[in-house]
Amino acid sequence: MFFQQNDRHEQMARLDPRDTNGDGVVSPQEAAAYIKDYLDNASPEERSQIMRDYFGQMNPEQRQQIGDAIVRSPANPVQNVRYDDDNDLIDAYTRTAQAPAQPGGPSPLEAAFGQGGALSNPMVKAGLVGLAGMIGSAMLRRR
Repeated sequence: MFFQQNDRHEQMARLDPRDTNGDGVVSPQEAAAYIKDYLDNASPEERSQIMRDYFGQMNPEQRQQIGDAIVRSPANPVQNVRYDDDNDLIDAYTRTAQAPAQPGGPSPLEAAFGQGGALSNPMVKAGLVGLAGMIGSAMLRRR
């Protein structure tokens, strides 16, 4: 039983659409790209609900770190985030995710959470991958 379950987990990891390079691990950069794609295509209601659920489980320090990461990115259209206001934080995150990428470069969301930036903070890195997981779970429940 344990080995069958373990095999199933390995199969799921290989089939994970967020794992774009097929290494069995969803990197923060892959998670950011997955989140951007989801936020570009989800309905406003669905997007708002998943973001409320995501930010609702964070403590104020984690919310501030996410807000700081968004504002710090030079590629980002958002210059100020009130991390204690769900609507403002959701709007900032969504606007960052939906902003166009520079030609040949990453999207502003990927840049905000790219190497050397916010991802040097393990809580922010875990939060980004966690949001990608929440989105994946929500999409699976819809099917």
